[in-house]
Amino acid sequence: MTEQVERAQIMAELVKALQTFTVESDVFVEVFARAHGLGRTDMNAIMWISTGSRTGTPVTVGELAARLGLGAPATSALVDRLEAVGHVERTRDPNDRRRVTIEMQPQALELASAYFQPLGRTMADAVADMSDSDLRTTAEVVRKLMEAVVRARTNAAATRPEP
Repeated sequence: MTEQVERAQIMAELVKALQTFTVESDVFVEVFARAHGLGRTDMNAIMWISTGSRTGTPVTVGELAARLGLGAPATSALVDRLEAVGHVERTRDPNDRRRVTIEMQPQALELASAYFQPLGRTMADAVADMSDSDLRTTAEVVRKLMEAVVRARTNAAATRPEP
């Protein structure tokens, strides 16, 4: 077998594993979403908003729109829904009153943590026998493939014909 064919087979295995991982992850997230009356886009928004809240870099509505691939009106409606049920809060930047950020409410973060932290522990257990070096390499591979997906999504959106 040539190196080129072997590499193509390895890439096919990797892509298939990531596709299956993505679907299984989506199903896991969907269980939580249904239990709390949330849609998939709501959950994606919550992931970005909660990441910003945890890291101290809250997202703006415009940043959220870009990350979700939504227009401004759809994103505002999404944030309105999440705010109405108490998951998020809009906050004016004290240094620039025109800038509005979105932050998770503490009780919403606690609810999500209670559901998702056991998954994190299960995932850590699943790779407990892997070396730190292998895990670093795997993380880098996943980051590079995620960046490729973002580039492909951006290109697809740019070449999509207008309705």
